[in-house]
Amino acid sequence: MIERLFPGTAAQRRSRIRLLVQIGPGTLWIGMFFFLPLILILIYSFYQFTDGRVLRVLTLENYARALSQSIYYRVFLKSLWYGIVVTLITLVIGYPCAHFLARSRFRRKDILFAGLIVPFWTTIVVRIYAWKILLGSKGIVNGILLWAGLVDTPLKLLYTQTAVFFGLIHVFLPFMILPLYASIEKIDRALEEAAMDLGAGRLKTFLRVNVPLSLPGINTGCLLVFILTVGSYLTPELLGGPKEIMIANIIQREYYESFNWPFGFALAVLLLLVVLFLVVVYNRLFRLERIGG
Repeated sequence: MIERLFPGTAAQRRSRIRLLVQIGPGTLWIGMFFFLPLILILIYSFYQFTDGRVLRVLTLENYARALSQSIYYRVFLKSLWYGIVVTLITLVIGYPCAHFLARSRFRRKDILFAGLIVPFWTTIVVRIYAWKILLGSKGIVNGILLWAGLVDTPLKLLYTQTAVFFGLIHVFLPFMILPLYASIEKIDRALEEAAMDLGAGRLKTFLRVNVPLSLPGINTGCLLVFILTVGSYLTPELLGGPKEIMIANIIQREYYESFNWPFGFALAVLLLLVVLFLVVVYNRLFRLERIGG
């Protein structure tokens, strides 16, 4: 039986069996808890929803509704806009932080690194509610502004687009810094010194040496932050209110308020396809840029 499943010499069979034992559990786990639910979501997205019941009748009505009503276009575009803006801002903020952390000569660098991962020790709910306390009409920010005499009445900071941006940037900034830190730390400092010895200033060395060599970290960080931002649910729900909802909020409401699971699954599939398309395009452009550079 073993000879039929694993043809070849005894050494080849042992090697293949060892490989199967190593990758088998992980492959089974991914298949059961990722691909199988994904297939079920795809199947359910074609089911019909009538009179509050899900009928196992295949239909394209869910996708036709999602693609024909302008409200879903606007929410999709708003979610993508949030993803692009948050990704760019976290990149601008995160690169100097990662560079400082990677190039710091502080003996106890682990303390600085611990400060970076401290946010992961606290649940996202606590961090979002902290922003509600900061930005509320009676919050700390308005209290300081009133005390300093800069405003006469409290500003509306909560339940705005600005509040959502603050929350998303705060939550996902570590996901940008960590890949950048790992990439920058691998850059040989001798390359920077060689560029400066050849007459390049600090800015030119940074642009011609550091940035190109850290592109893998930039690519990974941008993809992580963009994908996580587009699929965000809790931050816009708590900081943005009904006017600043994103596509994940609509999907959640279809599940738990309208109970229209097939339509919610259809929106989730469309979101997945859009994000996958953008990721493929981004990776293609990134690869071409590296080849051209």
